[in-house]
Amino acid sequence: MALIINKVKTFKWTVDYEYPVDDDFVEVKFKAIFKRMPQKFLNEMAKKATPKKDKNGEDMPMDFDPSELCAKVVVGWEDVLITNEEGVEEPVPFTKDNLNQLLEIPFLTAYLAKSFYEGQTGKKLKNLEGQSTT
Repeated sequence: MALIINKVKTFKWTVDYEYPVDDDFVEVKFKAIFKRMPQKFLNEMAKKATPKKDKNGEDMPMDFDPSELCAKVVVGWEDVLITNEEGVEEPVPFTKDNLNQLLEIPFLTAYLAKSFYEGQTGKKLKNLEGQSTT
C-alpha cells in the first residue's frame, strides 16, 4: 500500500486506565482519537519529557505536562460513558468542555500520553514510572 501523506490526519488507540476503588484498582478501556502531530512537535515533547540533571547531578523537575499534550492531541473518543439520572449509561459526546473535564480525572492524562506515544511510535512503554502525572 502506498503512503498518501495528506490522508492520515488522526488515529485511534486504546487507552488502558486504572483507578482505585475500595483497596483495589478497576481497569477500564476506551478508544482515544488522536491528531497526528508533526515531527517537530514530537521532538519538543520528547525533549520536555527527558529527565535532566543539574550541575551537581541532581534530578531536575521535568518540563513535560501531559495535560498540555492531551489538550493538543486528543480530538475524539469512543466508549466514554456517563450514568444518567435513571442509572443508564450513555455516551459522552466529544466537546472541548467534556475534554477539559476528562483531563481533570486524576492520572488520566498520563495514561492518554502513554497511549499517544505508543500509537505514534509503535513502541510499548512498560510503565508510567518517572512520568509526571499532573
